[in-house]
Amino acid sequence: MAWEQVKVKGEKNTVTGMMQGDQLDMPNVLIGKSVKVNGKDISIKSYVVDERDDMLKITLAMASPTKEKSDDKPTQGSD
Repeated sequence: MAWEQVKVKGEKNTVTGMMQGDQLDMPNVLIGKSVKVNGKDISIKSYVVDERDDMLKITLAMASPTKEKSDDKPTQGSD
C-alpha cells in the first residue's frame, strides 16, 4: 500500500498529512482524541512526536481491513 496525501483537521488547524493504512504522519499541531482525515472522523489509538522534524506519527484506531466476521466457533487447537 502506498502513502497517500490527505487533508487532516486537528482542533484548530487543517494541514496536509501522509497516510498509509492506519499510520498517519502530519505536522505537530494541537489534536484531540480524534482527527478528521479527508472529512472522515477517525479516533487516535496512539501517537508519538518526532522532535527531529516536529511531526506527529499517529496510529489510527481503524476497523480491520479484511472485514472478517466471527462464526463464534473456537479456533483449531483450542479447548
